Amino acid sequence: MAELPFKTVKAMKTHLFKVVKRGLNRRTGVVRRTDRHQEAREKLDETLLAFRVARIAAGERTGWLREVRQVVGIPVKEVARRLGVCRWEVFRLEKSESESRIMLGTLRRAAEALDCDLVYALTPRQGTLEELAAEQRAAREKEREAALEMVRKEEKEREAKVLKVIGWRAEVRRMVRHGFRKLGVRVR
Repeated sequence: MAELPFKTVKAMKTHLFKVVKRGLNRRTGVVRRTDRHQEAREKLDETLLAFRVARIAAGERTGWLREVRQVVGIPVKEVARRLGVCRWEVFRLEKSESESRIMLGTLRRAAEALDCDLVYALTPRQGTLEELAAEQRAAREKEREAALEMVRKEEKEREAKVLKVIGWRAEVRRMVRHGFRKLGVRVR
């Protein structure tokens, strides 16, 4: 008798459960595309948890540059020297950041001048990325159903026009179709 790679039936069931949960096809071992996206969403959700907490803690901040500069105690003159600009340019950068007009590269340079790292992330306003993806799938499915319903309605209208022009009734047309299908003729 061939030896099994699992010592117990429970170990085999646990392994198979993990394989199915990961979305692997047991026969081919291929990961389905949606499952790869799901894993990526789950990893991103874990990573973004810290950003969501930071966003809540930060509240309604208008600008980080001025606040960090003042809290750390770096004078405007020193920041200007580190950036290689004049003092009024530092004030302009702080103002443009508070008005959400600053470019990301400029913000990164200003953060480096303050001995800080710029951390950049997009977080869902509510919930997780998985929930956001589910909402998007539902919305796309709803749009698809609406489009199919519109096509069906247009087809019925076209059919009604044709029947009106040729003077046939829908029942007669259905009976003719049925008769053709019995004969093996392919009819829509």
